[in-house]
Amino acid sequence: MLNYFGDTHPPCGNCDNCAAPPELFDGTVAAQKALSCIYRTGERFGQAYVIAVLLGEADERITRFGHDQISTFGIGREYDGATWRSILRQLIAHGMIAVDLAGHGGLSISDRGRDFLRDKPALMLRTPRKPRKEGKKAARREAANTLQPADRAMFEALRERRLELARAQGLPPYVIFHDRTLLEMAAARPASRHEFAAISGVGQAKLDRYGDAFLDIITRHATETEA
Repeated sequence: MLNYFGDTHPPCGNCDNCAAPPELFDGTVAAQKALSCIYRTGERFGQAYVIAVLLGEADERITRFGHDQISTFGIGREYDGATWRSILRQLIAHGMIAVDLAGHGGLSISDRGRDFLRDKPALMLRTPRKPRKEGKKAARREAANTLQPADRAMFEALRERRLELARAQGLPPYVIFHDRTLLEMAAARPASRHEFAAISGVGQAKLDRYGDAFLDIITRHATETEA
């Protein structure tokens, strides 16, 4: 892929990637699906929305914009939300997707991405790490108790968003979400409304009222810190 775009990056022999190369998979079709979905939804929505369309989640916003009728709706059901988030993050790192960080994290296709769609070269991507097979909520709660620095920063960003919403509505912050719910969000990093709904403390009413606001923080923070 690097050779196709005229870039070269010889192995250094010293870093972790050279010592233990990551497992790769043929991501050509997945990249085509992701880029096509971004294009067909107007190149203005964030990662969580694009992933929801790929997974075929017909929530209120998707149906309101008519994106449950486009050809890429549900075209990515072979992967889960976490895998799609990894794929999008890698396409951003490849320079094929641009992120509007000054706005609301909207995704658009770069010139490099358009070249890829036109010429369809093979693209190998890193295989996302699989979570341990255990109760999902138990695993998330355990992870929340041992947050990594990046997750801790996301937790603080989620608290700031909660405070903004609470002040705007004249509510105590805990009425929106308890800290333990925000900790679980930071550890689990849900990539879609379906995954967000699985977080402890998120019911249907709070999903509808606050889901997009918090998913926006999660996806933007993940892009800024991990792309």
